[in-house]
Amino acid sequence: MNSKARYLLPRIGLILFPIVLIFLVEGGLRLAGIGSGARNAFVEIEGKPAYMAFNPDFSARYFNGFVPSVAFNPFLKKKNPSVLRIVTLGGSSTAGFPYQFYYGFPESVSRGLSSQLPNRTVEVINLGMTAINSYTLWDLRHDITAIDPDLVVIYAGHNEYYGSFGAGSTLYSLGNQIALKRLVLRLKRTAIFTGLESLLSPDKKADGRNGGDSEGSDRTLMAQVVRDASIEFDDETFNDGLQQFSENMNDVVELFRKEGIPVLIGSLVSNLSGQAPLGDNPEALKAFDRGTDAACQTQECKLSAFESARDLDNIRFRAPSIFNNVLEDIALRHQTGFVDLQSVFSSQSRSGIPGSDLFIDHLHPTQHGYELMGAEFVQAILMQIDTSTNPSADLAEMVLDPLESAHSALLIERLLADYPFHKDRSAEEMSKLSDELVARYRFSGSFMDSLASVMVSSPLTVSGALVKAIQYEKRSTPNKDLLLLYQALFYWQPFNTPLMQEAVAAGIQSEELDPFTIRLAVFGANRSNDIYFWNALGALYLRADRFAEADAALSKAESLDPNSPVMLYNRARMYLAKGDTATSESYFLRYQASTTRDSN
Repeated sequence: MNSKARYLLPRIGLILFPIVLIFLVEGGLRLAGIGSGARNAFVEIEGKPAYMAFNPDFSARYFNGFVPSVAFNPFLKKKNPSVLRIVTLGGSSTAGFPYQFYYGFPESVSRGLSSQLPNRTVEVINLGMTAINSYTLWDLRHDITAIDPDLVVIYAGHNEYYGSFGAGSTLYSLGNQIALKRLVLRLKRTAIFTGLESLLSPDKKADGRNGGDSEGSDRTLMAQVVRDASIEFDDETFNDGLQQFSENMNDVVELFRKEGIPVLIGSLVSNLSGQAPLGDNPEALKAFDRGTDAACQTQECKLSAFESARDLDNIRFRAPSIFNNVLEDIALRHQTGFVDLQSVFSSQSRSGIPGSDLFIDHLHPTQHGYELMGAEFVQAILMQIDTSTNPSADLAEMVLDPLESAHSALLIERLLADYPFHKDRSAEEMSKLSDELVARYRFSGSFMDSLASVMVSSPLTVSGALVKAIQYEKRSTPNKDLLLLYQALFYWQPFNTPLMQEAVAAGIQSEELDPFTIRLAVFGANRSNDIYFWNALGALYLRADRFAEADAALSKAESLDPNSPVMLYNRARMYLAKGDTATSESYFLRYQASTTRDSN
């Protein structure tokens, strides 16, 4: 060994030793299972090895002491050619707040596409999460490409200042260095980092699914995430948020397009005419007053004034106009679809300017607003996948179940009672108000109100609450409320075939409930492909004289079991109603033969 080698080898060893040690420690911690439960974005569903879903524990990486609710949207691990897989990305408006995820626009997209593409299995995987922003989309981008989506829908931008890793947030602000924040997100995928984090941070994980915000707190999440309360237009923090949004979103869309995945970006909408500035910027307040002044008579004058009020509002829970400019530029640069939701909301608002008729607060749409978003995305998706089919104008909107009506009303009341809608309320005052609100619902005399109050003040899950609500409604004759509750429970228990059969059996007793029963049967048929649901759909469509749809459903039942007595009987009825007595007789004879065999 020459002198140069004797000089270099020890030094190389000194350099390599810590690197090797880090890899050994990382490997050992992984073998020990440290952080394994939250390392993978998508996990296999227990007891259903053919399906995967988003890992609810994975979302905890973006918060300290809060786990946002994530939609339960199972999808096939092995994607077959008939599957149309769509991923939706965004914050609480994509998650569907203040409603459960199945009342948000992603589920509206799923229903709309399923009705237009009956030969495709539509999978919409909703990754919307409360209080996340472009950093979460950036962090998830490779996980999303790995599940091979056919299209990605993005509706994001309102949380860039106060969401996790936001420019003015208490949640991982880290000095607003983009490179540093991205490094932390990379490190959070290692066992070493997650192990240290679990040791140094208190083990507090409040589930946001029922409307809880953080353990031991009556404050809403909006009241807890603000570090820099006042962010003036074009100041340093404002520009930091704008820059991170632009860079992260560009990287996200660039990767998807590089992987050949079509992208649809929705323009951001918010309450303009019904929401005064949340901050105290005098120019913002003056602009809002100008929009409400009788002297400002034209639509252009009012819209300009309200948009200025929002853009100058120094409490930045609503994305300013420039964010939509960024999104449009990214869409143009990467040749992706851009869905103009602003025009949709303007055209559907009573005054022609988005207001409180379409929003429950400053930016979260009403359920009807979510349905408008879903319908617009459906049209854009159908154009993207190169089909001439257009959505049905009369596609039925979802109807809130009675428990969700009560639960969402409680959440909205609590939200609007706290910061930033009431900026001077202390934690003690909010705690007292929250207790009074919950007590008012609990003792209102309404079973659903009382159950909703338990949901937000105890560990009772949505699924568990729905079971209790169904038991209550089953005491009377099957009605619309019962079927709506069953429908909601399906989303939490999508593989529970006996539950779905029980619901359809209850609904089919009354012809007045047919529109709701059909939706339940379609859900059961698509999820389980059980012949029971195809036969039920055949009978329901026959009762409505919808012969083409009855024929399609009964054909599916016949392919599953050519000797099904229910199918044969309904086939005979269908052909008789259509005037084809010969075919009707042949099916009736087969029906008689099948029932004779069964009796023997």
